[in-house]
Amino acid sequence: MRLNPFQRLAHIPRYREVANILIKHGFGFIFDRISPGKLKKTEQQELRGVSAARELRQAFEELGPTYVKLGQLLSTRPDLVAPEYIREFEKLQDDVPPISYAEISSVCADEGIDIDEAFASFNREPLAAASIAQVHEAVLKDGQKVVVKVQRPGIERQIQTDLQILMEIARILEKRTDWGRLYRITEIVDELGEAIINEVDFTKEAHNADIFYNNFRKHEHVIIPKVYWDYSTKRVLTLEYVEGVKISDPAGLKKALYDPEKIATHLVDALFKQVYEYGFFHADPHPGNLAITEGEKIIFYDFGQVGMIDRLTRDKAMDLLVGMMRYDVSAVARALLDIGIGTQSINQAEFRHEISRLQQKYYGLPLSQINIGEALAELIDLSLYFRVRVPPELSLVVKMIMTIERIVSQLDPQLSIVDIAQPYGKRLLRKRFAPEQLKESVESILMDYASVARTLPRDVDNVLKMIEAGEIKIHMEHANLRRLTNKIDILSNRLSLAIIIASIIVGTSLVAGQSSSKLLARVPLVEAGFFAAVILGLFLAYSIFKSGRY
Repeated sequence: MRLNPFQRLAHIPRYREVANILIKHGFGFIFDRISPGKLKKTEQQELRGVSAARELRQAFEELGPTYVKLGQLLSTRPDLVAPEYIREFEKLQDDVPPISYAEISSVCADEGIDIDEAFASFNREPLAAASIAQVHEAVLKDGQKVVVKVQRPGIERQIQTDLQILMEIARILEKRTDWGRLYRITEIVDELGEAIINEVDFTKEAHNADIFYNNFRKHEHVIIPKVYWDYSTKRVLTLEYVEGVKISDPAGLKKALYDPEKIATHLVDALFKQVYEYGFFHADPHPGNLAITEGEKIIFYDFGQVGMIDRLTRDKAMDLLVGMMRYDVSAVARALLDIGIGTQSINQAEFRHEISRLQQKYYGLPLSQINIGEALAELIDLSLYFRVRVPPELSLVVKMIMTIERIVSQLDPQLSIVDIAQPYGKRLLRKRFAPEQLKESVESILMDYASVARTLPRDVDNVLKMIEAGEIKIHMEHANLRRLTNKIDILSNRLSLAIIIASIIVGTSLVAGQSSSKLLARVPLVEAGFFAAVILGLFLAYSIFKSGRY
């Protein structure tokens, strides 16, 4: 949404605050791109030599929840952000300064929850602080241990303002800088805005958690905290307390004698189930949202960001993965075209050639050495180059795979997500081509054809009526007609020029001997005719040369 002049005026204080904080931390060049020459050289020189990644992380913390969330989003995008920035942005997930207990109590009261009446005990010290909310341990009256997630007060209006400002800055940078266009930063801001808006309403997160809880309630290696709806609102979320060791804490995992290979296997299995069986998956499984408990069980936290993927897209994504593992260029191209949305017809031979060239990068390597998330990301970029857009949910799956690959690598560098996922993938393929699944597919196809058969007579009748009424216009275009027309124009113009020149020569020759011929008794006729022919010829020649068709 573009800001009107009144909104821009209202946002001036926040614009100034954002600019001052970014300049203080060494990022004044951003505003120099927006308004060249406005930034003082001394301001730029004073900030040289500092750690840019650390300074940007600190700037985001000062700027508040929206920018903290931006850092969290970028920490899961190694395709956009250098490793040192990812390491710094990951600190935003757990190191956000907490708000006071008085503010927490006030938010709960505004939501109709009296802390003293609702809970037998409530730990005033936060268990964790995040960009949107912070979490406290508590005990219900019946003795059940819970965690209470309370939204930071007054952030909704600030988030809306920040998102509008971010989009304005992104539009300017995308318009005026090459890197802004290269990274399509307006799309990143769009993604950020959608993620934050969804996370501000805790009832959405509660519904998401309920779905995960029901999907995995009988799973032996996954734990999803239960939602307590009586103590949950738009700004307060109460969940079952499930304690575990953060998956990002290798020392803690080692001390608990947890097996990294089992952890990785259970994690990959859980995520494959989310995507390929339930079609409802955790879209932000970064290390801060995962913990391990006894039996190498995986605990999932924070259900604000989720993805949904339909069965058809799931099947095509599986075709894509199988094609990649078999180095089957035609299968990969077919899967991408089936999944994607083509904005124009493409040269399929060239498309397959580029896929083949990309696959040569991985050809001959053992599957265990292939970074499947990176390979998928490269294929998506290639599709975009050919104007084939993939659905957003598939991009989320690729982002999830890239995140899990990093986690598995940190657990044990010798482990490979491909090796872990292969048995599961084979089971999925067998299940997909089982008689029951094939029967469902055939029934679905027959229903589609039945629908076409029902509507076809009516559609044909409508088309015939439109033709009869003269409402349909047929547009025909010969592919090489314009080139032929241009060629004829060039030849005819050259011919005209030649005729004019010849006429001047012949006319001059015919009257050259009649030296006594006069025009208006003063100007010799031959000179007058010659002069007029030259002027007209030059004018026509100038027109031909100006048109470029000669």
